[in-house]
Amino acid sequence: MTRLPLLATALLALAGTAHAARPLATEDADVLDRGQCEAEGFYSHLKPAGVDAAKGWTLQGACGIGANTQVALAYSRARSGDETAQGLLLGGKTGIITRSGDGLGLALAWGLAGVKSSGRSFEHELSYLNLVATREIAPSWTGHANLGWARSESAGLNSTTWNLAVEKALGNGVDLMGEVYGDDRSDEWLGLGVRWAASEKLSLNASWATQNESPRVRLWTIGFKLAF
Repeated sequence: MTRLPLLATALLALAGTAHAARPLATEDADVLDRGQCEAEGFYSHLKPAGVDAAKGWTLQGACGIGANTQVALAYSRARSGDETAQGLLLGGKTGIITRSGDGLGLALAWGLAGVKSSGRSFEHELSYLNLVATREIAPSWTGHANLGWARSESAGLNSTTWNLAVEKALGNGVDLMGEVYGDDRSDEWLGLGVRWAASEKLSLNASWATQNESPRVRLWTIGFKLAF
């Protein structure tokens, strides 16, 4: 795997995790109310076995705009060796069924991502649509499921994407989570995450995931989210 494909993979991994459900790569069905906003950032480290790691960071802002819809804009930057790349994501989520209590929530998530490698301008690389379901499956346990479509412009390929995740609320603002996700063109990812609500507005999070490709790929992230 050369550095530029690795950087593209890293940026798309960042795009996949730049949403309201961090640190999960799996999206949730909750939508910000009109006028509610969140700012978040995270650092990531993507390391295939035997290859230089791609290290990067993402900053994102998201706001509810009404009509049960939120929009988000994210900027990512990644580096491997002496090569760098940048990514931009415009995304959003529209609620179909609002989750209440232990009931089912459904939403449609969507996004467009562009990638800029060294010496080149930004190019449209990724488009996606994602049907998202969230439900409490037992007291203090919440489940999420995603089924979607994604298109890589550089490869000219469409993929079916899927995600399954569970969260466990431990109390004192701490949540533990696990997930499995992937698409129909590669091996699945397995991930673990933790989130801590440091205050009513601020939360901190971290995640670790591995993909059973050859070479094996590992990804870890650490980040924050601020609501306002």
